[in-house]
Amino acid sequence: AAVIVVGSRASGDEMFAAEELQSYIKKVSGVLIPIKKDDGEFSGNVIAVGQNKINANAKLTADKLEREGFKIKTSGNVLSLAGKDDAGTQFAVYSFLEKYLGVRWLWPGELGEVVPQKKTIKVGRIDDTDQPDFKWRDRGPGGALWGATTGPTEMHERELLLGITRQHQKEVELWEKRNKWGGMKIYGGHCMGEIFPPEKYGKTHPEYYALVGGKRDVPGADYDYKHEGQICTTNPEVIKIIVEWIRNFLDKHPDYDGVHITLNDGGGFCECEKCRALDVKEVLEGEGIDAEETQTRRARRTVVTDRVFTYVNQVAEEVQKTHPGKYVVSMAYSRYITPPKRIKLHPFTVPQYCLWSCYRHANPQSKAEHEGIAAGWAKASEKTGIYEYFINGSWPGIHRLVMSHIADSIKYLHRHGVDLYQTQSGDEFGVNGINYYIAGKLLWDTSLDEQEVLDDFYQKGFGKAAGPVKRFHKRLERGWSAATKDGEDVSCNSLVNTRLLVLFTPELLEQCRQDLAEAEKMADDDLIRRRVEFYKKGLRYTELTVDATRATRKLTALDIDLYPRRFRLGVGDPYPNEKVKQRIEQLDKQEVKKLVAEATAAWEKRDGFVEELKNDYVISYFWVRYNNLTRRFNPVKNLRELSKFLDS
Repeated sequence: AAVIVVGSRASGDEMFAAEELQSYIKKVSGVLIPIKKDDGEFSGNVIAVGQNKINANAKLTADKLEREGFKIKTSGNVLSLAGKDDAGTQFAVYSFLEKYLGVRWLWPGELGEVVPQKKTIKVGRIDDTDQPDFKWRDRGPGGALWGATTGPTEMHERELLLGITRQHQKEVELWEKRNKWGGMKIYGGHCMGEIFPPEKYGKTHPEYYALVGGKRDVPGADYDYKHEGQICTTNPEVIKIIVEWIRNFLDKHPDYDGVHITLNDGGGFCECEKCRALDVKEVLEGEGIDAEETQTRRARRTVVTDRVFTYVNQVAEEVQKTHPGKYVVSMAYSRYITPPKRIKLHPFTVPQYCLWSCYRHANPQSKAEHEGIAAGWAKASEKTGIYEYFINGSWPGIHRLVMSHIADSIKYLHRHGVDLYQTQSGDEFGVNGINYYIAGKLLWDTSLDEQEVLDDFYQKGFGKAAGPVKRFHKRLERGWSAATKDGEDVSCNSLVNTRLLVLFTPELLEQCRQDLAEAEKMADDDLIRRRVEFYKKGLRYTELTVDATRATRKLTALDIDLYPRRFRLGVGDPYPNEKVKQRIEQLDKQEVKKLVAEATAAWEKRDGFVEELKNDYVISYFWVRYNNLTRRFNPVKNLRELSKFLDS
């Protein structure tokens, strides 16, 4: 007894919103109601979606709302779902489905959908207006998202090379949209390698690169374009090239709101006189500086914020001349983590502070320190962004549940005027998906009670099994908080010094297994049992990672170096090197062979399980495979080479 009506010239996004509404009404009720244009004939109850004659005649407009804002309103026999823009219209549809029909999207894919069954869909009077608290809510570079939401980067091709399907990416993107992630579009990150490839400028213009140790630091042929090849930010030609690159990008992609021009990851900042003249001669605190340290080493730990954001300001000023209103973004971390002392930021310069609250919030002193830095950036700039690490590239996808810390952090940031938020994330929904779920809700509406959101998640998704699933998550959250109470991360280290084994004790893992076993028993239908199994797979991944780590630590405890250098994309020195060979000569070779075999088997078992989970949304397959390729944290390739050496 109803029809969905769209405008005669409805955009593709408006039509998609109408089709989503039609699809879920059918899933709820079993009835497929028609979609018609507003220039046709229709009668009965009407759901008017987007910009159309019905909403115009009712004078229903969202024009006064901010970007992505929307209205949901009933009038007579008409239910209107209208947004400030196409995204707002889509969010109006999803909010209606969630608030009034009880639909939930717990994680990507059909298994994560909660769709109540109703023979009759009936709503009373509605007059809702809504718009986002954070204007940029981006899950950022990572997992299936690289290339899908952050712009035309090479990562999309790399994902496909690793076996991540387009359907997988599409489901992740849909999950984000349905949970109201979105906002501004900002391209890039560490993009100096993209702007200044050494094969183009290395021989002809070495002066474009940083002066380090008395010579220009031009990367070699096998360079890592995000981690090598810093630029000289005071070279006028460098500024011109960056500005021209941004202008070309924005001409091709006018829908983007801004461009990231963060310097490359790591150190190697320019030591030329012009660059150093912009520094405030302040040394980062907590870096172990002492009176005996050489002047050269102290200089390489000098704060470089003023020089970095002088360069960003210059670029922003030039970009405004041809592309007014577009933002120029730079991360604020490393040796430019604190706000500038001498300069003011350009109105269209956006600092993006790297917060790391996932482990700093458990330590009161560290939490206060980093919240203070974030507030300082908010005072120093007209628009301030946050880069938050929901996943860590070192140990991708292990459980790091921090729901309460995330909620606390987002609300704090909002109170201090921060409204741009991007995460380093993945698609490990069977492990840490609850972090993404709570973050998405609060970035849209910071007034929500996070405990009520979580209780709704468990009750809607797990019914009678809600209690043990909630206990499973809370147990892991308490474990993480306890392990990081000193303000140090658990997972961002090598196998030699990681504290994974401190966090994931046999007792904790056994208790987690018992929680999920109880949930499985309490589940009263097959769908909920499958959801519990989804979490069991995530726990199994963490267990296998811990097992492999424990086996490998038996070797590193013997001072056998499995990481003689940082490998990049499988390129590295031959292994084992002479140092490793000499160390083995000092040991019982049969015992070493036994330990190598045990560690190799543990990693192969873990990696075999990873392959079973590809495209299942349980773990962050991309991050895991990427780290396997780099050989930085998964030592299985080196273990195999070591085994060959021992056999010979």
